[in-house]
Amino acid sequence: MKGLFKSKPRTPVDIVRQTRDLLIYADRSSDSREAKREEKMAELFKNIRELKCILYGNSESEPVSEACAQLTHEFFRENTLRLLITCLPKLNLEARKDATQVVANLQRQQVNSRLIASDYLETNLDLMDILVAGYENTDMALHYGAMLRECIRHQTVAR
Repeated sequence: MKGLFKSKPRTPVDIVRQTRDLLIYADRSSDSREAKREEKMAELFKNIRELKCILYGNSESEPVSEACAQLTHEFFRENTLRLLITCLPKLNLEARKDATQVVANLQRQQVNSRLIASDYLETNLDLMDILVAGYENTDMALHYGAMLRECIRHQTVAR
């Protein structure tokens, strides 16, 4: 009977979907109900940290390639990269660092021997303009710069 009421672990797809919903909330919400906003933002920070743990593993385990593939596929399928890039200024410093690492890792993830990020960026080249414009904000330049460097490693984007 032990563990009867435990919730089942969330899948990478669930985490990406919830992160996307929270990013949409962060992007649209104003300062109404500050307590609710803080709670949602804390949940968003936790999700970004979970994404990082799935992609990089942790001190106890290596990343699981199947989980990484699911996460990568869902991340680009649902346009979450665009949301993460546009919402980056609204995140705290630790979440920004984690988000930067997540984006960097996703650029190198292969699913079925293909770089999904390369295909995604080829059809969404305007994201490069957002990343370049991010250099104007001194607080964001480091994060946007790291993301931009990872993105332009793809030949289709570098052209």
